[in-house]
Amino acid sequence: MDPRLLQRRKAVAEDAAQRNVGRLLRFLMTVIIVGILVWLAFSPWLSVSQVRTAGIAASHANETLAAHRVVAGTPMIMLRPAAVERALELDPWIRSARVHRQWPDEVIVRVEERVPVAWFQTAGGWARRDIEGVAVPGPDSPDDTLPWIRLPGLDEVDAESSVFVVGAAEFVANLPDSTHRDMTMRVEDDELWAVVDGYQVRLGRPVEMGAKALSLTALLREPLPENSILVLIAPTHPAVQPPETPGVSGEEVDEDPAEEGERSGSSDSHPDTSQP
Repeated sequence: MDPRLLQRRKAVAEDAAQRNVGRLLRFLMTVIIVGILVWLAFSPWLSVSQVRTAGIAASHANETLAAHRVVAGTPMIMLRPAAVERALELDPWIRSARVHRQWPDEVIVRVEERVPVAWFQTAGGWARRDIEGVAVPGPDSPDDTLPWIRLPGLDEVDAESSVFVVGAAEFVANLPDSTHRDMTMRVEDDELWAVVDGYQVRLGRPVEMGAKALSLTALLREPLPENSILVLIAPTHPAVQPPETPGVSGEEVDEDPAEEGERSGSSDSHPDTSQP
């Protein structure tokens, strides 16, 4: 064989061997780097060392966090904040939840729980509801810690979307705590009515309920005639209607026959001056 051809074959074989060794070294380096990254991701330096929570009181948020491994020792990379938030918001006590990873080793959980503002009576019975009209777990019999709102004709399924429920809840939530005592609400002729401090309060349609609550608070600071009806249909122009006499109204009072006769006689006593 030609020595030059043999030399050429030897050079090609050496080049191939060098390329294979280079590929092998690159592969080993990749494996080593990936291994280091995996070890680091699951190491104590990048695992949860503290879970800071805020707003948890009546809900079962801590149990939910434990079920989703939001606990000390869990690798941060294994957490799924969005999934944990959805799980927390399934709790009937939780209005909203936020889960945030604070690298390298902390988790911050903020929960906004629902706060009952009143007892609501619907076709399904009594339940405590928050400002959005959402029922929260608890006893099924009302007590005197919250106002009573009676809507017995309203179906339980439709309660959360009812404008009367939401409007009544907004009204109560904007009243001072001292005004809550011995307060009741009801619906009459598609209008909201309330009894506050012994006064009948006509609220009208369930709109601007926060403003109506503030207007009522200011009105109750003034001296009011006993048994007056407070009209808050227009919250910026509240009115105080005096109590009506039972069985008598201004439109039902008949005229005195004698007075009517006097008026008739006086009109007839004038001579007709149209004739010559």
